[in-house]
Amino acid sequence: MSTFEDNGSMSPNTEQRLIAPLDEQRPWPQILRQGVIDLNQLENRGWLEQSASTEALVEAQKALDIRVPESFHSGIVRGDLSLSRQVIPSVQEVNIAPEELEDPIGDERYAPCPGLTHRYSDRALVKITYQCAMYCRFCFRRTKVSHPEENLSFDALKPAYTYIEQHPEITEVIFTGGDPLILTDKRLDEHLARVEAMPSIRTIRFHTRITTALPERVTMELCERLARSPKMVWIVAHINSASELTSESISALKRLRFAGVGLASQSVLLKGVNDSQEALLELFGSLYARGVVPYYLHYPDLARGTNHFRIPLEEAMALVSGLQGRLPGLAIPRLTIDIPGGYGKITVSSENWRRADDGSWWFLSPTQKTWQKTDYPT
Repeated sequence: MSTFEDNGSMSPNTEQRLIAPLDEQRPWPQILRQGVIDLNQLENRGWLEQSASTEALVEAQKALDIRVPESFHSGIVRGDLSLSRQVIPSVQEVNIAPEELEDPIGDERYAPCPGLTHRYSDRALVKITYQCAMYCRFCFRRTKVSHPEENLSFDALKPAYTYIEQHPEITEVIFTGGDPLILTDKRLDEHLARVEAMPSIRTIRFHTRITTALPERVTMELCERLARSPKMVWIVAHINSASELTSESISALKRLRFAGVGLASQSVLLKGVNDSQEALLELFGSLYARGVVPYYLHYPDLARGTNHFRIPLEEAMALVSGLQGRLPGLAIPRLTIDIPGGYGKITVSSENWRRADDGSWWFLSPTQKTWQKTDYPT
């Protein structure tokens, strides 16, 4: 039996039986404002490294703003490093390795107009905001994310939508940023309706942190709007630790499932967060059990000041290989590298990588069909 009635609304009985109710006393914008947003707040809570240099932390905040979501607070109080390391700035962020880049995956190289990236022929990224409900310290778009001056209005993105219409080979639009679901329903609907009107588009995908950073944002109104879409809607939820799967985030994922939204996950392999067999088994097993298909496990991009999050690539390969036979095949994500410079994503396999004698790596670009040399700092 369908969870949604013919008029597009969720059956109240179904909602009460299967989904924890939302906190109607605190709308999601109010909960968003409860996030910790500056160094003084972090220091007052005792969440900063005791030996941390104030000057270095100020520089880290200038590069990428601070927002520790309320959903992470209780875990951080309990000393959960898998949460705190993701969102609390470190003095190590001011250490820029020679190989690290301002635009590590080549967004700008494939930007025919502002706010749009068209790297692969059949899909395009539209960055409808550079704001987020939380700011991840390993963010690969840190030179734009959290900087309000980088945001584009709906009108400013009209050339991007015109470009997509003029390229019928594009069959999927991926809303990203920043976090597209941080927009209000009214602002989000402008972008959705614009893309839904394009005959060539078959699927719409959202890449978002909302399901664990601000699960209250996944309201019944949002779910009903996504359920009404004439296109297939996918949400790729960015989740790095099983600790993020609170009762509220699990309920948010359920609401999306009952709306008919396809659910997948992307994670980043992060030193001190999830770089153990046990952490990955718990994360991907928990996601799979909730109807979320693990999709990508990203090796961290060469964003400036993020070297302290990387483990050696050989160790990353061994960790993922060790999941075989311990999780169902659908619960094992692809270990993915975005070849620096905009040469495309690859799922690491023996056919598309080689190790050079000098310790560098060669990767076969899926877009250029050429071998590209990469140095990862160790």
